[in-house]
Amino acid sequence: MRILLLVPDGVAVRNYIYSDFIQELHQAHFEVVLYHQIPILAIQEIKKIQGDLITDYYRIPDFKERIISRILRESIAYARLLQNSNKLQNKTIMLFWNGKFKGFKRTILLRISELLGFCISKNYSWILKLENWYEASILEHPTTKIIEAGLAKINPDYILNLHQRAVTTAPIIALAKKKGIKNGTVIFSWDNIPKARLLSKYDSYFVWSDWMQSEFKALYPEIKAETIKVVGTPQFEFYYKEQFQLSKEEFFTTYNLDINKKTVCFSANDASSPYEALYLEDLCESLMRIEEANRPQILFRKCPVDLSNRFDVVLKKYSQLVISIDPDWRIASASENTFTEIYPSFLDISLLVNTVLHSDMVVNLGSTMAHDFAVYNKPCLYLNYDPVNPSTFKVKDVYGFQHFRSMQGMNPVGWINNRLDFKDKILQALDNPTAIGQDRLQWMQKIVKHPLQNNSNNLVQEISTLCTSV
Repeated sequence: MRILLLVPDGVAVRNYIYSDFIQELHQAHFEVVLYHQIPILAIQEIKKIQGDLITDYYRIPDFKERIISRILRESIAYARLLQNSNKLQNKTIMLFWNGKFKGFKRTILLRISELLGFCISKNYSWILKLENWYEASILEHPTTKIIEAGLAKINPDYILNLHQRAVTTAPIIALAKKKGIKNGTVIFSWDNIPKARLLSKYDSYFVWSDWMQSEFKALYPEIKAETIKVVGTPQFEFYYKEQFQLSKEEFFTTYNLDINKKTVCFSANDASSPYEALYLEDLCESLMRIEEANRPQILFRKCPVDLSNRFDVVLKKYSQLVISIDPDWRIASASENTFTEIYPSFLDISLLVNTVLHSDMVVNLGSTMAHDFAVYNKPCLYLNYDPVNPSTFKVKDVYGFQHFRSMQGMNPVGWINNRLDFKDKILQALDNPTAIGQDRLQWMQKIVKHPLQNNSNNLVQEISTLCTSV
């Protein structure tokens, strides 16, 4: 059987293409083909890692929506956000609407989308009708003919989308359904479902957990429950593999860390979180008040897709305290669409694994890294204050997001409620790790199917069953 993996950008490469997922497909007798929009340098990296386990590589043709298609898509998104906000009684869901108007044409397009989206949100059947119109408009696009010829050449038995939000995959899935090719998508991250960016409808949906499956059922009642498969996600499997683990001595020597000090990892979010550098500076100032003999060091890891220099001043000011280990993500060329040109090196897996393995705890603003550290049963402190007042970016909105409702009834993380909390909370977490976030393992079990080591196999087994079913 031939499986076509859709890789519209570099974000899915680390979690799926570098993972055991490819090997598991091979062992299940799948011929693996990539249909991608990632740079040639990324393809060369993948070939070094996976060798002949991936048979062929085809490039997805450039696809730019027509204006009418874009309006339909944005209107659907806005309508679903309104619906989701109402169904889940959560106003923060509307913050996922990208209403920042830049440029006259974009302003007009989004205003029209808001108006149309508001109207169709009053009747769910209207949303479904517009989704059908959107798919029909995609099939009329000239690029669809090129994609259709490409699919005829590839001749896949199954198509799996590794990033359900990418617009470039919409015509591929529309054609797959038209031609009767079985298809499915992974839901890429734990917060994706309420964001209303499921562009296409699929034969099957592969989700992280029962929690995510229940969200899916609530927000997409038209999708049959039996098509939503709980398989987990491969991204945590790397932590169990010795091939990625260095000794503490080797890791600390390589990156000039002090092996005699405790280590606090500060993991930053992308530029959509504007005050990350201020949080880092507050952390540094607080730790500098601890006597040097007991003062922990900070291992700083920025978000891989954050290409800004916003941390440089703080890193320079506290160079004796902070060691920055940049993610090894590479940019093939300058482009308006960074996500198609940036990709992770295979080395970054080891960097991340050893950062988590050899740090004693993590501090961040609502990041998934809380779960990465939970793999090794290590504490996380979530930042929970606004460093700037008045602020247009409110931390209370972050923790109001729907995926954090999975915490209810649990104590999975500690909280830094103001800049004066850093010193005591960090010393407490370092001295008694089990006193902070006692329910972190319970929370992670709710978020991701366990055992974590089996998730690639779970996905492959489900696809195998679907491919052999009549």
